[in-house]
Amino acid sequence: CLWKEWDDLFLNSNYLTRIRQAGINGRLRSSRFRSVCWKLYLEVLPEDKSQWINKTKELRSQYEKIKERHITNPRKAAGQQDLVVNNPLSQDEGSLWNKFFQDNELRGMIKQDVMRTFPEMRYFQEEDVRTKLTDILFCYARENEQLLYKQGMHELLAPIVFVLHCDHQAFQHASETAHPSEEMMSLLNPMFQEHDAYAMFSQLMETAEPWFSSFQREGKEEMLTSMPFARPQDLGPSVAIVTKVNRIQDQLVKKHDVELHMHVNRLEIAPQIYGIRWVRLLFGREFPLQDLLVVWDALFADSITLDLVDYVFVAMLLYIRDALIASNFQTCLGLLMHYPPIGDIHTLLHKALFLRDPKNNPRPANYQFQQNLDYYKTRGADLVNSTRAKTAPLNINKVSSSLLSFGRKLIAPAISGGVASTHSQSQHQRLLKSESMPVYLSKNRIKVGDNSTGSSVLSLLLTALICLSLCSSFLSFSGQTSRTVSSSPSIESLSGGQGHTTATLSPPLSATKKDSFFNITRSHSKTMGKKEAEEELEAQVSFLQGQINDLEAMSKYCAKMMNTHIGKFPYIY
Repeated sequence: CLWKEWDDLFLNSNYLTRIRQAGINGRLRSSRFRSVCWKLYLEVLPEDKSQWINKTKELRSQYEKIKERHITNPRKAAGQQDLVVNNPLSQDEGSLWNKFFQDNELRGMIKQDVMRTFPEMRYFQEEDVRTKLTDILFCYARENEQLLYKQGMHELLAPIVFVLHCDHQAFQHASETAHPSEEMMSLLNPMFQEHDAYAMFSQLMETAEPWFSSFQREGKEEMLTSMPFARPQDLGPSVAIVTKVNRIQDQLVKKHDVELHMHVNRLEIAPQIYGIRWVRLLFGREFPLQDLLVVWDALFADSITLDLVDYVFVAMLLYIRDALIASNFQTCLGLLMHYPPIGDIHTLLHKALFLRDPKNNPRPANYQFQQNLDYYKTRGADLVNSTRAKTAPLNINKVSSSLLSFGRKLIAPAISGGVASTHSQSQHQRLLKSESMPVYLSKNRIKVGDNSTGSSVLSLLLTALICLSLCSSFLSFSGQTSRTVSSSPSIESLSGGQGHTTATLSPPLSATKKDSFFNITRSHSKTMGKKEAEEELEAQVSFLQGQINDLEAMSKYCAKMMNTHIGKFPYIY
């Protein structure tokens, strides 16, 4: 039976097209060669079957060299090294001991995440499996020093290791009663599970790497808008993952369900809050493992670029769209952060394929979530309550309001005492009513003694004062934010990088909601479970990054307007 399945999958001349279709249609759920199909999808193996054995040996040899290069024991090399440099107390960059201690720190961080991988599954609690996962992630981090290791990578690696394990088990069992071919013995050799997993994970990360990277996209650094309170993702630079989830919600969701798009925007639920986790982990926390593997079959089979991810994302939102539209902020948050179970995962995949290409895919049955929402309302409320801060962060709306109130009092006497034209008076009235629009002078040269001079100059000085104050507030808040973020043990789970990350948020929350939701807290409940704590931190970091970008956008706008107004100061003679 095993050999027949092998022939059905790989013997045909156009076998690659056939196995791609099998993956997309969910026919690999019970396959004992799923790992071989994934290798072909991810281009670990070439299409030419005659090269499979040589390519497999080459990749395994490469991993052996990588592991030998990065996993070192300074004690074994002590006799060949200068002990002045190579000793446990040496701080020399070339010291093997110095490198050993740095590596231990990285391995410790990786192992901490590996220990939490699929805690409900006995297989991932085995020490040998945990060691393999740690070694693979460590070697990948050392081979990719610019990216290193980011939280979430272990959740992409674990299903790959599990699929290899299942195929190896099935192969060993079948080999007891029949003699396998040379290709099967080579590809499914359990002695090289770690090597094969590294090759597959590295290929997957070729596509997923930008979603974990904190490096900014190019080409938007100088783009500013004329409106200071526009959405920050439309203003400054951003990371790829933020751009992706914003595009999905603002373009794809809007295209396929305008009402849902308007409702989510009205509740001010930014896609970063839930979408970053969905995309980075390829929906790893949203489905049971067996369903997740079916989703990955389709994602990998469709394209190595994982283009179908965007449409699975939209299909997931449409599945719960009625529940979302009928719910308030807290219940929506509970639904998105604790995605409800799906009876038939194939229906969701068919929906995603239809959304992308309705001409070549049949319309699936309208299948929607109909369960009681009380559970999700409770979970959303728990998330809101657990992230409520003891002290509110800097509120830019309050800062700007207080500064403008001060400015109005400052220029009111000058305006009321001056004799100006009707045009000038209307300009001053607009200044008094406006909270963001600067004053433009119609004259570049004004005589001293003109009553309009004092008010105009004061208006310019007021604008400069507000801009400087806002910039100062932004810098102060950014400093406080950096310290707060660095104190969080799980910041990497969402920031995707070390140091400052410019992930963005949709339109700022109202002042009331800001004070009551997603404020940053330094202490967490000791009774909270690990999963809940991670979700809390994800929500906190998403909001915090949005706050930073709100302030950064305003700072850039103020700096631009200061330059404009400084150039319009009148010459006095």
